[in-house]
Amino acid sequence: MVQTFQITITGQVQGVGFRPFIFNLAKRYGWTGQVSNNENGVLVHINGETAEVMSFVDDILLEAPEVSIIQSHRVDSIAFKQFEDFTIAPSAKDSKIAMPLTADFTICNSCRLEIRDPSNRRFQYPFTTCTQCGPRYSITERFPFERKYTSLSDFEMCSSCEFEYSNPSDIRFHSQTNSCPDCGIKMQLLDAKGSEMALEQNAIIEKTAELLSQGAIVAIKNTNGYLLC
Repeated sequence: MVQTFQITITGQVQGVGFRPFIFNLAKRYGWTGQVSNNENGVLVHINGETAEVMSFVDDILLEAPEVSIIQSHRVDSIAFKQFEDFTIAPSAKDSKIAMPLTADFTICNSCRLEIRDPSNRRFQYPFTTCTQCGPRYSITERFPFERKYTSLSDFEMCSSCEFEYSNPSDIRFHSQTNSCPDCGIKMQLLDAKGSEMALEQNAIIEKTAELLSQGAIVAIKNTNGYLLC
């Protein structure tokens, strides 16, 4: 008999591509339902039969995103809900956080290849990220982990980034840190008096390297403080 099940997954499951992973897995199964973040972790509602749902949960545990850490999961049968499709729903916000903070992740190999490829639109773009890499803890202002609750909220995605964000087959599907040279953060190089040096983006790094080779001290501001070089 088809029932509605609620699957609660806790651990390091926000900011790691867990919702798009669940979305694509549910589509593979042909489920209807929804997935969202809440302040406990990830919440999934699906309609299906008991044995198939247990198989679905087994696949979640086996195929979860590499950078995720599942600490616990629970499956409950709840009152039947009608769903027309499977969707990523707006996150529910409760009053109390009961989950570990997600750490910042070093750049993944896929993004590394992009910023080294002269034909890629993110060539030499230093803030390239995807669901598997980039800042998390250092940009989070409150939970659940959504772009509007991070320091990236002021940067509206361009049409190209929006397309990636909305494409289930893209590595940036529902990537909350998604940006590119057209819509993302811009670098600045300031002198000791705080005046901006008029330089192109790529020239800023070259100039910084030149200053360091001349013995200058450079304070590099990043997402979680300053690095003195």
